Amino acid sequence: MAGVRDKAKKFSRFVKGLEAKHKAALPDKSTPLLDAFVFYLLFYSNPVTNARRAHKALTDDKLFTSWSEVRVSTAREITVVLEKSKIKHADFLAPRLLEFLQRLWELVDETRIEAFLDEIAAAAEEGAKAKKEATNRVKATIEELPGIPPWGATYLLAALGLDKALPLDPFTEEVLLEQDFFGAEVRTLPQKKRVLKALVEGVDGLDTIDVHHLLVEYAKRDMKRR
Repeated sequence: MAGVRDKAKKFSRFVKGLEAKHKAALPDKSTPLLDAFVFYLLFYSNPVTNARRAHKALTDDKLFTSWSEVRVSTAREITVVLEKSKIKHADFLAPRLLEFLQRLWELVDETRIEAFLDEIAAAAEEGAKAKKEATNRVKATIEELPGIPPWGATYLLAALGLDKALPLDPFTEEVLLEQDFFGAEVRTLPQKKRVLKALVEGVDGLDTIDVHHLLVEYAKRDMKRR
């Protein structure tokens, strides 16, 4: 246990250093989760500035009145908007974003991710069992959302407060290996998830999603330069 605690302290110092250096990569908590998630999808493989610019274009009411209007646009229209903001792989991202928005709208009749929590809250009024069942349904639904990367569901569950797991994407794993947070004995996915849980819990002032954004930005910028 001492080894884990020591690594958690080291991880906390490491992440706090990243916060000071890469604060611009943190999600805007004043916006709806859908806005933060779309920014994340754009930011994952692009500079923060370009991702912000593209997100601003997608939410510009002179172009689109709402995410619902984005949803019914063509992939080509969205690709052009993204390309104007110098988003790489725009033709790959655009159709997947539309697929995600369409499925989200079909599930909650609106493009608001927080609506999943409304379902859980309504079930909670019927008792603990109903709340648990609704929570499990919502988790299963989110895990099947199309158009997002394999770790995207983990991101959304953490952002909604339904799970504390840190998304284990290629960037995050690369950073944790480089910084020696995964020892030689940590090989399997369950082992990695247990270590991740202990590491994230030791960081004060930042939630799971904040930590994830900082690790991704570190991998994109700092590791790339080496």
